[in-house]
Formats: sequence, structure tokens, C-alpha cells
Amino acid sequence: MVDHESGSLVGDSPHYKWWALAVVMVGLFLPVLDTTIVNVALPNMVGSLDTNTDEIRWVITAYAMAFAVITLSSAWVRTVMGVKQLYLASTFLFVLSSFLCGLSPNLGAMIFFRVLQAIGGGLMMPLGFTIITEAFRPEERAKAFGFFGIVIVLAPTIGPILGGYLIDNYNWRDIFFVNIPVGVISFILTFFFLKKDTVQTIVPFDFVGFISLGTSLAFLLIALTEGERWGWTDRFVYECWLVSAVSFWIYLFSAFHAKHPIIDLRIFLDWDFSAIMLLNFLRAISLFGRMFLLPLFVQTFNRFPAMDAGMLQFPASIVAGIFMPFMGHLSGTVSDRFKRMILVSGFLLLTLSQFMFGFLTQVTSFFQILIPQLVFGLSLGLINALLASLPQNLVEKKHIGLASTLQSNMLQVGGAIGVAILGNIQDHKTASYFTEYRSHLTEGSYAVQKTVQGLSSQLHGEGRAYMDNSLVQKVFSNLVHIQASISGYNETFLYAGLFGAMGLPIIFLMRRFSPKSQDSAPREGVVGE
Repeated sequence: MVDHESGSLVGDSPHYKWWALAVVMVGLFLPVLDTTIVNVALPNMVGSLDTNTDEIRWVITAYAMAFAVITLSSAWVRTVMGVKQLYLASTFLFVLSSFLCGLSPNLGAMIFFRVLQAIGGGLMMPLGFTIITEAFRPEERAKAFGFFGIVIVLAPTIGPILGGYLIDNYNWRDIFFVNIPVGVISFILTFFFLKKDTVQTIVPFDFVGFISLGTSLAFLLIALTEGERWGWTDRFVYECWLVSAVSFWIYLFSAFHAKHPIIDLRIFLDWDFSAIMLLNFLRAISLFGRMFLLPLFVQTFNRFPAMDAGMLQFPASIVAGIFMPFMGHLSGTVSDRFKRMILVSGFLLLTLSQFMFGFLTQVTSFFQILIPQLVFGLSLGLINALLASLPQNLVEKKHIGLASTLQSNMLQVGGAIGVAILGNIQDHKTASYFTEYRSHLTEGSYAVQKTVQGLSSQLHGEGRAYMDNSLVQKVFSNLVHIQASISGYNETFLYAGLFGAMGLPIIFLMRRFSPKSQDSAPREGVVGE
């Protein structure tokens, strides 16, 4: 029976924290899954929604924009509705909009319902971090986030595999309908097991800060998405950068003058908190950058089907899922010195795994992919629990909501920036290698003569008596481009590794890894207040 005072079946049970963790893990599986499951359905949506490949990308972009922007308001809305009511409402909105996405008759309706879906997911994510933080004592949070981290690494991996299976065997609309049963379970668990929180002080909403920072984030994501597609020198992309920059400066001005800013920038005066945010940012670049580069490589050069390319992500997720709960428990019992060693070891392995991907070829063996994946999974298993728990542990109790908001945005924005930067590096390196390799091929060179002889023999066998010069040039151009692309991918993986290496000096410069006292300082629940 539900306790009317607490609003929970388990009330003040010592096991409540684990019920709260289970509720969050089930609920947040959905918005994390949706970051990747929709991608595989885009080609199928083109015909059904009567659109083209350029416009259909807004199904992804609109979701990312709305998700990042609405996250900023989560802590203030909490003061109005309370954690339990807001989490229930956002879960209901996510499930309802998923159902409507599956029924969308055209692109306009799909984009509108995807924005609604992002609003639900964007509120759920920081609320989930806050629920876990407040249910567990500071020294236990790393253990809790160790279990929760399984969702963060497993859901994006399952997305393309589940999406591919549903599309191949049923219909692309089922990638949205599959959210409904899980969402209903999440809603029921939340209703019966999550506690009501105490009444909090409602402060004026910072409309200027929310609109200016939200606009800055939205146009930043548009610039990153469209820049990768149209080129970074495109006029529209420049205009997006300009709007993002101007909006951010407006936000900075308002933040220092608002009584209750949407994000209190004074939190960044704590170097250790700022350092953890940077480490989360670098982790997001490596995580989502690898998820972007590796499937593209094996599908393009190793002829892996989409389903098999998605399955390649599983070894890393399994290893990370095994180690994260153990490392979370260990991190809550060891000294700051040992925590520093854990983070250093994790980022070293993260760097090493990306470097190991820098030697892939057209005839890459299974073990050449498996071993770096296992190392990558081990690195995430070491660092994820600490990186997830430290942002909330390093701040005062009144800033827990702000830390959760910033952490959620770091994952979203860091992932988008990682894909954009590494995609741009790959394009430039491929073009550079193509020019270099092409310059080494002359008609009198030994390699060219041997290739011409081989092609001539092949064409004679097919009944053609000669091979004209244009065909030779076309064949050579294709061969050179393939090798240039492989070299470009290899070097891009090395750059991805450097992003991991950048975390090492940051870790050594940190002074504190232990929780800050959070027994006092009543929290108003508003971001930064």
C-alpha cells in the first residue's frame, strides 16, 4: 500500500535508494536509446514522409536542439511541480510523443512530435541524476552511478541493432512504438516507488538567460550538424555560429546581473568541478566519436552489414557493464590518491584504445577490432562511475540541480562536437592523403605499369581487346581514394585518442575527489540557487 506521506510503497525503507535507482535506470533507458535508434530509420522515413535526405536529418537535429535547451529549465520546473510529479509528467510526455511520432503522416508532424519527445527526455535526464544523488549518501553515489552507467553505455549500442531488426522484420514506425511498453513500466514504477520531495521555494524564472543560452545551444548544434554536411565555409553555417556567439554573450551579460540566473556561473570558480566537467566533455567526444567512426569504416571498407556493424559495439558495452558496478563500489571506499589513479588509468586506456584503431585496413581481422573494443570498454568501466558521481559530490547541496543540468548538457553537446570535429578531420585528412598519393603515381612508375598489366589481363579475359586511358585513370582514382580514405580514418582515430590524452594533465591538476559536505545549506531547487 502506498504511504500517503511519502507517496511510495517502500516509504522510508533502507532499500528505497535501490528502488529509486531502478526507477531511474528503466526510465532513462528510453531517451538514451533514442539518441541512436532513430538514425537507422532515416532512409525508410524519406519515402513514407514524402521528403528528401536533406530534410529528413531535421528529425535528428530538432530532437538534439530541444533536448539540450529544455534541460536548462529542469531544476526550476522542479520547484513548481516537485521531482516525482515532474518525472511522471515528463515520462508521460515522452511516451505519448513516441506514439504520435509513430503515427506521423508527414515530415512537419514528425519534427513537431520529436520536439515534444525531446522535451520529455530532456527533463527526465537531469532529474534522473538528481534522484540518484539525493537518494544515496555522497560516499555511496559512485556505486549507484556505476550501476546507472550500464544504461549510458548499453542503450546507445542497442539502438542501431534493435532499430535495424525492427525495420528489417516489421516497420520503421515500430522504433517509436517500442518505447511505449517500457515507458508504461517506468511510469508505474515511478508512481508507486518514488518518494515525493519536500516543498521548495519558487523563485522568478530567468527568461532572458533561458532564451539567450537556449538559442546559443540550439544554433551551436545546428552549426555542428549542418557544417559537417554543407561545409564549414557555407554562409548558413557562418550565420549559425554568429547567432550562437551573440546569444551566448547576451547570456553572459544577463547571468551577472540576474538575481536568480538559470545557471549560476560562480560554480565554475571551483576548479575541481570545472575539471570534472571538462573530463566529462572529453569522454563524450571519445565515446560518440568512436560510435560514429567505427561503424562507418567497417561498413565502407570491410563490407559489414549494418546489423553486424552495430554488433561491434557490444564487446565494449559488456566489459564496461561488468566493471562499472565494481569500480563504483571501490571508488566509494578509497582515498583521493587512489581515485586519481583510477581516472589516470582509465584515460590512458581510453587513449590507447583509440590509437589501436589507427591501424585498420581493408582486410582487418576480427581480433584487430575486438581487442581495441575490449580495451575501450575497460576504460569506460574504470572512469564512468567517478565521472558521473563527482559533479554532484563536489558541489554544495543547493547546487546539485545545477550539476545535474550541466552534466546532461556535457553529454549532449560533447557528443555533437565530437562527431563534428572528428568527421571534419576525417574529410580533410582523406583529401590531403588523396593529393599526396596521387602525386606519386606517374605512367612510368613500376606500380602503375603492374596495375595496367593486371587490368589488361582481366579485361582480355572479359572479351575486351584494349583498355583506354580514361578507364585507367578512373581505376587508379578509385584505388587511390580508397587508400586515402583508410589513411584518413586511421589518422582520425589517432586524433580521437589525443582527446583522451588531454584529460591526463587535467586529472593531475585536480586537488579534491572527495564529496563536499552537503549536510547543510537548504536547497531551493532552482538551478544555481
